[in-house]
Amino acid sequence: PAINQANDKFTRDLQIGMIGNDIKELQKFLNSHDYIITQTGPGSSGNETTAFGTLTRDALMKFQEANNIFPAAGYFGPKTRAFI
Repeated sequence: PAINQANDKFTRDLQIGMIGNDIKELQKFLNSHDYIITQTGPGSSGNETTAFGTLTRDALMKFQEANNIFPAAGYFGPKTRAFI
């Protein structure tokens, strides 16, 4: 159910350098599905941020690789949105 609920939160492509509440939702999604942004500090579970940085990209790449979403480039585009 969490995956289906997440889908309506993502309406645009996301990539490194972007800012927005949808990025915070992406970080929450990744953290809650064991693709941890970071263990402590900004981006950690409960401390998600609105900034798409290298830690978000790296966690997203791990998610993409694990779910056979190619290319696993850490870019949150149509393929990853459709999967989620």
